[in-house]
Amino acid sequence: MDSLVYPESILDSLENGHFLIDENLIVWDWNRWLSINTQISKNEIVGKSLEEFYPTINYKTLLRKIRTALKLNSPTFYSSNSQNIFMPIKRNKVTKTSLKLIQQQVTISPFILEKNMVMISIYDISELFEVRLCLQIEVEKVNKLNKSLEDEHAIVDKNIMNMKTDLDGRITDVSSLFCTFFEYNKNDIIGKNASILKGGQAPNLMYKELWNNITSKKNWSGEIKNKTASGKTKWVESRVSPILDDDGLLIGYNAVYFDIINKKLLESLYVTDSLTQIYNRTYFDGLMSDVCKYQRKADIDFVILIADIDFFKSINDNYGHQVGDEALKDVANALKKCLRDNDTIARWGGEEFVIMIKQVSINEAQSIAEKLRVKIENTKIQEMIDITVSFGLTKYDVGEDTNLTFKRADDALYEAKKTGRNKVVTKLL
Repeated sequence: MDSLVYPESILDSLENGHFLIDENLIVWDWNRWLSINTQISKNEIVGKSLEEFYPTINYKTLLRKIRTALKLNSPTFYSSNSQNIFMPIKRNKVTKTSLKLIQQQVTISPFILEKNMVMISIYDISELFEVRLCLQIEVEKVNKLNKSLEDEHAIVDKNIMNMKTDLDGRITDVSSLFCTFFEYNKNDIIGKNASILKGGQAPNLMYKELWNNITSKKNWSGEIKNKTASGKTKWVESRVSPILDDDGLLIGYNAVYFDIINKKLLESLYVTDSLTQIYNRTYFDGLMSDVCKYQRKADIDFVILIADIDFFKSINDNYGHQVGDEALKDVANALKKCLRDNDTIARWGGEEFVIMIKQVSINEAQSIAEKLRVKIENTKIQEMIDITVSFGLTKYDVGEDTNLTFKRADDALYEAKKTGRNKVVTKLL
């Protein structure tokens, strides 16, 4: 086995786990973090196949990701679903939850192309998941407490955000906690219409569903961004139920609110790319999963666009990574501004973006992609650096494995890159 010519301290100086592996799954280097956390030393594993130590890894997927990274000379994710643990590594700290294994985000980056070698990086994102688990536990505790206190009016008044209205939506009663949370004096809000709480963020379709449910004597629940007396917006979970008299006649409505501001903040952090402030791959994969799982007609008619910044490495090399970051942000903003509200854009990894456009024909999608391409072509980074983007486009075929959808889009992108860049290439079944 040939030796690598680079300072041995490079990988050992990096936080989290990093190792080098080639297309034959032979390990070339193994950093100190991995040695400590896996109890497998560099001397034991270097020169041997990773399969000898971790037979449970999905090597079919791993090899495909390695070849993709080498072919495109660009980083890729092994899996954005952190529930799929790449390598079982025990956490070496006392935890507040039952989270015993390190939750991982795994990237595969080209390292030495002539040796078909990549660097696999394992980032420990356990803290985020532990926060989410703790939050879920706390929410469950609050829900249990609320249920047990339903019939205790005095305690409910201090601990539950509650509002009652008549049939026309005029407020007839609110709890003390409601007044505190929404910054109203009880005497000032009684008699006003509940619409004063609307934050203007929810779609009209949601309010129509709410009204249809409660006027039909059914319960409704959902997450809404409401407005306080001072104009601030706050996220709440709203549970609205009809109030019936002894004869079963509808006489009003009762709404209970739960503060979910922290939950929404955590969700935003979890699904947002920190650099570009658009969705990240975790969110997009979850969206794809939901769309294909529930098969709603309005959702499954969509196209996928994968966009890749041309010659991005040259921008980093010639102008520095700070300018490269500005390029990523400017491209993300330009793409987002050209899309509709119901289209979804996410950072796919590295300099790649992925876009879902719903309810369009292929011709319409191609026109949109061309509009996006021209928009980027007319964008200058820091008002002086020209930039272009290549696009791969395909249409989701109802019922197919989404991996096939993305492969077509990826193949189309590869062809766009190979045949000149700064163009849109479409591949269909």
